[in-house]
Amino acid sequence: MKNNLIQEFIQKAKDNPKTAFICPQKTGAKKISFNEFLDDIFLMNSFLKENTRGNNILLFSYPYNYLFFVSIFSCFFLGKNIVIIDSFGDRKKTKLMMQSASLTDILTDNVTKNLGFLLPGKNKKLNVKNFKKQAQKNPLKNRSELIKQITQASKTASITTFTSGTTGVPKKITRDLSFLQSQVNLIFNNMPALHDDLVYGLLPVYTLLAVFMNHTCLVTRKIKLCNKYNVSMMLVPIKKVQKIKQPLKTIKRTFLGGAILYKKEADFILQKLPSSQIVYVYGASEGAVIYKTELKDYAQNLFTFNVKSNGIDVEILNPDSEGVGEIVIKGETVIGENHTHNTGDYGKLQNQKLIIVGRKKYSSSALHFYNYEYDETLRSQNPHLKVAFSFYLNGKIHVAYSGCLKKEPGIIYHHFFRLPYDQKHKTKLDYAKVIKIISASSHPGF
Repeated sequence: MKNNLIQEFIQKAKDNPKTAFICPQKTGAKKISFNEFLDDIFLMNSFLKENTRGNNILLFSYPYNYLFFVSIFSCFFLGKNIVIIDSFGDRKKTKLMMQSASLTDILTDNVTKNLGFLLPGKNKKLNVKNFKKQAQKNPLKNRSELIKQITQASKTASITTFTSGTTGVPKKITRDLSFLQSQVNLIFNNMPALHDDLVYGLLPVYTLLAVFMNHTCLVTRKIKLCNKYNVSMMLVPIKKVQKIKQPLKTIKRTFLGGAILYKKEADFILQKLPSSQIVYVYGASEGAVIYKTELKDYAQNLFTFNVKSNGIDVEILNPDSEGVGEIVIKGETVIGENHTHNTGDYGKLQNQKLIIVGRKKYSSSALHFYNYEYDETLRSQNPHLKVAFSFYLNGKIHVAYSGCLKKEPGIIYHHFFRLPYDQKHKTKLDYAKVIKIISASSHPGF
């Protein structure tokens, strides 16, 4: 019988002196081995058994902290459904996500215990900070029996995350352990070759995957520390890479994705990671990695992804005369009815390469108007423009922008001092919020 992800992790971790986490502190870096990490997970198991009420647990813990990963692995071991909400800026969306997840428990730590105001409603919260002291039993006396119990319990484990909801309500995505394992394999098969790397995963799920694969991870929010600790591999969302101030010269391999990049943004990342092979992926919450390319190639051929991911089939639905239609993905690792997902993106296949041109909801195939392509045209032709996003709505082409641009007839323009971005990605416009703002202003285009 094939081992599941938890069984494989336990086999790799027990009695393993290899460092699992490096956690920078004021007094120096704290290093935790895989074996020590496993012991802490067992202690957390005892604590959570005594203090949680149900199986849907919101991990409202600081994600750049060792405790976050002890908690998430413990929930896996106990067969719980872990709920992760990675943006709390919109209380209405947060409330909808919490209701959708049917939460039974909320885990906090000393950093987040005073941030309860970010969570709508009155929910009981459990601080995991002193889990070692509060554990009622010592579960380390009989590891073999514990492992047997965990093997059975972990079959029901799952993780729930949410899409960003920039075009509406955030959508719940729940992955059971076997599905998570297939996505772990899919992501790591599409990454640059891993060596004996020190990995920086500035997104909790990326660090989670790296630890599952037995790699040492640096846990910190300060991306500049990659140079200090000689990090060689980065798994990061685009929004974090865009905050790099000084070039990270120790990075040799980078895997990133999460949003469409425009020319200026791609060039910026290349400058900040001068020594790195950078694999840029086009994916979706429902499909992880769909296509990938080298970022240096992407910067020369914008919106073009060169290599299809193994295990994912890509089709263009109802292509027009130029071959543009909605991108549809299929495969065993795809979340959706019959393992099929309509991405909501317009694109075309050309010489086995995938070219993304816009969001279906905000483009018009009849007019051959595709918002990503039009956005880049605006940005390249207007040197005094800070940022601009276009969208097709109510039979008109709209442009929301800040800075200065040359206006063209037939286009409806909306000037913003500061545009509202998607809370999760920070690089994508929150289209729903922009439309609500300009609709409320009774603009002539509405």
